[in-house]
Amino acid sequence: MTPPELLAITPGDHLVGRDLRPWLVALGAGGLPGVLIREPQLDRGDLLELIEIAVASVAWVAVHARHPHDPCPGLPLHLHASALRPTTGRSYGRSCHSPGEVDEALAAGASWALWSPVWSPASKPDDTRPPIGPDAFLSRARGRPVLALGGVTPERFGLLRRGEATGAAVLGGVFAAADPASATEQLRRYLSQSPRSRPSPRGEGLDPTGAAGPCRDRR
Repeated sequence: MTPPELLAITPGDHLVGRDLRPWLVALGAGGLPGVLIREPQLDRGDLLELIEIAVASVAWVAVHARHPHDPCPGLPLHLHASALRPTTGRSYGRSCHSPGEVDEALAAGASWALWSPVWSPASKPDDTRPPIGPDAFLSRARGRPVLALGGVTPERFGLLRRGEATGAAVLGGVFAAADPASATEQLRRYLSQSPRSRPSPRGEGLDPTGAAGPCRDRR
């Protein structure tokens, strides 16, 4: 269950810096193909509400495993580099920081990998890791379910897509905008760089094991 070609990662400031609900609604209406919810500061109820808004607004939704609770077992899960993989057969992806980690993650059953940093990330100005660079990224990721992360501007997204990369994930690229309307304009710049971009059918990210809905357990 590979993510779509453009995946937005939420910045971890819902209800502590801003309200992300109108951002998800606006980005979904603007054609955002997928979103990874990464808001570990939320309690279970607030997290569940945000996920349900994401599911109603965006075609493909996954949840980061950094959350201490997991209210939506029907959604794909994203793991950090050293996290144990799910034991339930649930679709999952993994963050990777080297070619070996990418190979290991996919061989172990991950449906996708996020490989970073391809460029210096705008959301982490103090990050001193050397960037992978687009040529090295494409040489290992082309034709595989590997998404680029880190410093991906609309123009760089276009470069990756023309190089036959599966896609990219962005955080500051949309969530650093001043407001939801500005974020949606930036989203359109990304989508214009990928002629093959297409809206995914809503619910495409749902795990079929969540037969009663991705957030069926509301206790």
